[in-house]
Amino acid sequence: MINSKISVEEFSGGEKGLPLGACGLISAFGEFKLSPLLKAAMCLQYRGRAGAGVTLKGIYKDNDFYVFHIMFRNQTKVRELEKVIEEWGVHILDSQDLVKKKFYFEYDLPIIKRYFVTPPTREEMLYRERIDDEYRYIRKHVTLFNKTFMDDARIFSSSKENGTFLTAFELLDTIKIYELEQYEDWFYDGCLIHLRWPTSQGRGLWWGPQPISFGEVAGIHNGHLSSDKSNAIALEQLGIDLHVGTDSEAIFLEVDYLLNNGFSIEEIEWILCRKFPQEISEMEEEKRERYFQVVNDPYLSRMKMSGPATAIVLVKDYVLGFTDRDHLRPFSIGFNDKVAFLGSEQRAVVSAAYFMGEQLDKVYDPAAGKVVAFEVKNKKLKKLVYSWRMTND
Repeated sequence: MINSKISVEEFSGGEKGLPLGACGLISAFGEFKLSPLLKAAMCLQYRGRAGAGVTLKGIYKDNDFYVFHIMFRNQTKVRELEKVIEEWGVHILDSQDLVKKKFYFEYDLPIIKRYFVTPPTREEMLYRERIDDEYRYIRKHVTLFNKTFMDDARIFSSSKENGTFLTAFELLDTIKIYELEQYEDWFYDGCLIHLRWPTSQGRGLWWGPQPISFGEVAGIHNGHLSSDKSNAIALEQLGIDLHVGTDSEAIFLEVDYLLNNGFSIEEIEWILCRKFPQEISEMEEEKRERYFQVVNDPYLSRMKMSGPATAIVLVKDYVLGFTDRDHLRPFSIGFNDKVAFLGSEQRAVVSAAYFMGEQLDKVYDPAAGKVVAFEVKNKKLKKLVYSWRMTND
């Protein structure tokens, strides 16, 4: 067993980060087809030669159990760590090889498996942990597992609905290794695609590729935050543990915390992308008072997206897209009444719409520091927050 604590110093990539570059992001929510979206993502491959992942929102939604995707560094550890999971009181209904054996001869891969898991009864959870909510129970134990066995294994997908598929290789390799074409005719509510290794070194090349997924939270991020240590301290003070240990993961967990604690989309925008003095002076008095109340909170004041960054975060049925306060990374969206695309380049957004035969009502780059948010459930798309301010106004 290793030290399960990720220090604030270790959290930052710093000089140990990977070479300069930029991640490719593209996502779709609402009604869309998978193959055209993957095809559109190919135009972003030049941003990074390796490290690619896909999260599919809704791939497992027609069941009542959790689905774990787990990577093991060592075949000899698999059964030992399966027993650890069973000791939570959960029942493993089935396990499958997520990658066919032939690919282990072609690629240097960890062992990658899929598990279908049912949580304990309410009475059992109360007895074991004094927790009566199965989602909280599963999240707690997935966190403990990922912290305790960082050198041996990682649960990189742990949702009732969503599935994440990632590798340390290029997108074409990720598609091939998981045979993602088999999921083409399935129905999804959303998809996140990320290309390139993370800037922060995290826990290794297989432990860091995005999307980073935890329960019903998944996110993709382009850039490196100068506020990474501040975010790490905020999470530490709130008792929220990191699984991977990158600046990106901190943003995703902060959005999850804020949404689940009743903060509005606008308030989340204030917290992560602070306003300039002139903007504050133009606010209505009541709203300005609320702004200072939120951003001066001792915990929330440490949450910020400073430095070059674009992030797209999925929390249950909500998707939020951010660009940094100084617009140091590009961010584009396009949408109609059926589908919304969010990406790190406008050409990827336009390409996705073209390959799907969709005519978009609007394609634009959100203003610096603005949040674009949608709600999507059963392929129905609803705009929550939308700013018509454009960067070229």
